[in-house]
Amino acid sequence: MERKFLVSYVILILTSLLLIILDCRAGPPLGGRIYNFFSIEARQQLNRWTGYKDLEKKNKSLLKDIAKLSYEMEIYETVKRENERLKKTLEFKSNFPLDIIPCQIVNRLPEAVNVSYFISKGAFMSIEVGDPVIGFNGVFGKVLKVGNETSIVQTLMNYNVALSAVDQRSEVRGILRWHRRFYLKGVPIYADVKEGDTIVTSGKGSVFPQGLWIGKVISISRKESGYSLRIEIEPFEDFTDPDVVFVIKK
Repeated sequence: MERKFLVSYVILILTSLLLIILDCRAGPPLGGRIYNFFSIEARQQLNRWTGYKDLEKKNKSLLKDIAKLSYEMEIYETVKRENERLKKTLEFKSNFPLDIIPCQIVNRLPEAVNVSYFISKGAFMSIEVGDPVIGFNGVFGKVLKVGNETSIVQTLMNYNVALSAVDQRSEVRGILRWHRRFYLKGVPIYADVKEGDTIVTSGKGSVFPQGLWIGKVISISRKESGYSLRIEIEPFEDFTDPDVVFVIKK
């Protein structure tokens, strides 16, 4: 665009000079009028080009300001989310009745079926294999392996999980298992279990304390064998996109 204006300006100047020469031969009236016309056009072209350059500079400046504001807003939102997460974590830790260690989720292990995560604490923070792990909403899993600064947590979404659980309302017991979905196994057909009941840890075994929330009953049906119920559980905790978890120290 800049080159176009310069070329046009040069052509008009040369044309004006030519007309000046012609004016000397043909007399003042015609040559003067043509000269004035092209001189005005040349000035207008020059003014447009100058105005374009000014607008171009202003647009670049505005784009830089917009980019700066966008970056500052992103930083602000990141800091805001981090502060909210820290506040929520501290409140949860201070109100939880047991000794817990907050840990950030570092990464998910590349397993196709069983879901496990790296967490940001390890042996240096007294994390041990078998320590129970919870989230903000309920049972998350247990510590499977421990390094000095990180550990691996096996979530409940694992075919090897067999967690002793109990219906908080009726105290009916069963074993929580996962097979694409969560089920409470080993519950006889006459048991008092209703949809909406809350399922918690029973405290049996050596891993999870009693009374930790697991999930709620969402469907009940009789198994084909006719001797036990098929009870599907919806977990309270989200295992797909966690941010912070808590290791319980006994």
